[in-house]
Parts: sequence; structure tokens; C-alpha cells
Amino acid sequence: MSTEAKHLAEGLETYFTDPDHGWFQAFVTAVSGLTAEQAAKVPAERFNSVWAVVNHVRYWTDFMRLRMLGQKVDPEALGGNDGWPLPADPPTEAAWQAAVAAAVTSVETAAAAIAKFTAKELNAAPAEGWPIRAQVAQGMLAHNSYHTCEIITIRHMQGLWLEHT
Repeated sequence: MSTEAKHLAEGLETYFTDPDHGWFQAFVTAVSGLTAEQAAKVPAERFNSVWAVVNHVRYWTDFMRLRMLGQKVDPEALGGNDGWPLPADPPTEAAWQAAVAAAVTSVETAAAAIAKFTAKELNAAPAEGWPIRAQVAQGMLAHNSYHTCEIITIRHMQGLWLEHT
């Protein structure tokens, strides 16, 4: 395990799961307190629901982790739909909580995998045509941060974020 790998893994997990890390809102904070119905609501045309974003984050985190480990990826096994697995229909509280838990577990699993890379592995591409693993890990962090902000924006549109401002 390299120090850089450990740092990237901690960043990926901390910014996602630690509501008190001090920089900006964590993913777990952005999704907290929503009912299944609220999470499934699309706030306006050409927007996503919070639930769709949660599923997307889980999908791409799993996809990138598998690719970094050199494994083949079956998009259908991850939920398909071009990386945007559909929310449960009808939306149930159990399915919503399971979707959030799956996203958190996905990030924790990816962080654990990243933390184990040696410096040589971290600075090598997992496959021809791919960036090095360190860049993939940084991309995962940026991707998840972007979508956390998207979730907050959706909540603002629905009037469901005011208690956090």
C-alpha cells in the first residue's frame, strides 16, 4: 500500500460518508432525511431524481472499481440503463434505504481496493487506453462530488434543503 493510495482512498470515502469532515456537504448528508417519494420525484423536465443520481453514483463507482482491478464489467449486472439504473417503481422506503446503502457500500469497497494499491500499481493503467489508477481514483472523487452537489440542487428545487442553509 502506498501513502498516495491511502490518501486517495481516505478522500474518496471521507467526502462521501463523513458529515463532519469540514470541507463541504458529504453525500450521506445530501441524501439524509428524504422519504422514498421525495427521492423519486423529478423536480423539472430534463432533471434527474435524487434516487436516480444515487443509483448512478453506485453504478459508476462499482464500474470504475472493477476496471481498476482489471476485471471485466457487465453493465447489465450493475443495473444497465446506460449507467443510470432506474429507481424502484413504486418507490418504497425499504428500496430507497437499500439504494443509499448500496451507494455507500460501493464507495467503501472502492476505497478499500484503492488503499491496497502499491505505488507502482497506482501509477499504472489498469488496461490499455485507460489513465493510471491514481487518475481514475481522482476522477471518482470528482464524479461523486459533482453528483453530491446535483443532489443538493435537486433538493433546493424541491424546497427540501432549506434546513441545511
